[in-house]
Amino acid sequence: MRAGHRAVGGGLAAIGLVLAGTAVASAGTEVPGHKGRSGDVNGHYTSLYAYDASGSFYWDLGDGRVRATPGVDGVDDLDEATLTECDYQVNYRGDFGGDPFLNSGWIMNQIHCSGVDDGNYSYLIVHESDPRYTGDPEWAVWGNWEYHVYGERGVGNLARPDHHV
Repeated sequence: MRAGHRAVGGGLAAIGLVLAGTAVASAGTEVPGHKGRSGDVNGHYTSLYAYDASGSFYWDLGDGRVRATPGVDGVDDLDEATLTECDYQVNYRGDFGGDPFLNSGWIMNQIHCSGVDDGNYSYLIVHESDPRYTGDPEWAVWGNWEYHVYGERGVGNLARPDHHV
């Protein structure tokens, strides 16, 4: 996978993960709305990831948590001339197994970025329990999860070129 695209997706995996872009310490992802649920559940939330050319960022994970570079309290604190804002629509289905991480199922991110790094992306990440899982290490996200769809506007599905987005 190309490194430049991993940054936006990472914002996924981690988001989805509250996936994308960050390393997840578990073989799953912490997502909002799962408390008190057992078995497979469906969920949806939104997230905002913004960054500038200096490497500063602001990330509203969508569940009340915010991650940011020290001194950055909001998008307005980033350099407007080099700003990119990415809006995430995250959908998921799976089982949490009694902990705060999605332990099986799938996560779909629809990402729209505007600003310097303008683009649209679509990610479908599946767990090994999903029949679409292939075990291809090139598309591994973390543990036993992999990209099934890694779509980019104007390029197509990088993970499975034979399955167009």
